[in-house]
Amino acid sequence: MVNVYAINIKELPDARDRPAVLQDISSSRRSKVMEYLQADDRRRCLGAGILLARILPLYGENPERITLGPMGKPKAEKVHFNISHSGDWVICAVSGKAVGCDIEKIDQEPEGVAQRFFHQQEAAYLQKFQREERNEMFFRLWTWKESYMKMTGEGAYLSLQDFAILPAGEQIRVRRGEEMLSCHIREYSIPGYRVSVCAEETEFTDCMTYIKYRKTKEDKT
Repeated sequence: MVNVYAINIKELPDARDRPAVLQDISSSRRSKVMEYLQADDRRRCLGAGILLARILPLYGENPERITLGPMGKPKAEKVHFNISHSGDWVICAVSGKAVGCDIEKIDQEPEGVAQRFFHQQEAAYLQKFQREERNEMFFRLWTWKESYMKMTGEGAYLSLQDFAILPAGEQIRVRRGEEMLSCHIREYSIPGYRVSVCAEETEFTDCMTYIKYRKTKEDKT
């Protein structure tokens, strides 16, 4: 089963103002949070740390023992997970098999990106849509592709043109060359955002689980 969790960074304090919040996350992430210059960037990094600290123990994992795979994807011993953030949200997908997730705040489609960087079949598919529908479809495609690349761990090593992800009836299918791949994509809803999760598993949770920040006495002062 693929489970998906989310936290809203607007609920989080800035670690520079409330350093005690760093005690809730792994030691390696504490220094990473403080490297960011912008408050919202610190909150996103903190939000990812809180998600991992709260979620991984549910699967018998210690957040302090996260390591990096050969292409830089964070990994644990007993479970697969992936983190993504955009705007006010950080999400985490967890699965017994390889998993990737992506969240993107819906904005205006960047001009020319689909034609220059997407697979030609995807660029042609987008031509079927106009205005707001096209904008929505662009971000759906974008999160499908990002979640797939994060699932495989290839990330920046894989060109967006090297594979195509398109609807096939009620399913979303991934094709690399002539091969139709055995992975599965599920979309989730956050108003103003597109969320996609790609996994080798076939069963997904129906709804995301929202993680609430536990305020400390320091936060209430």
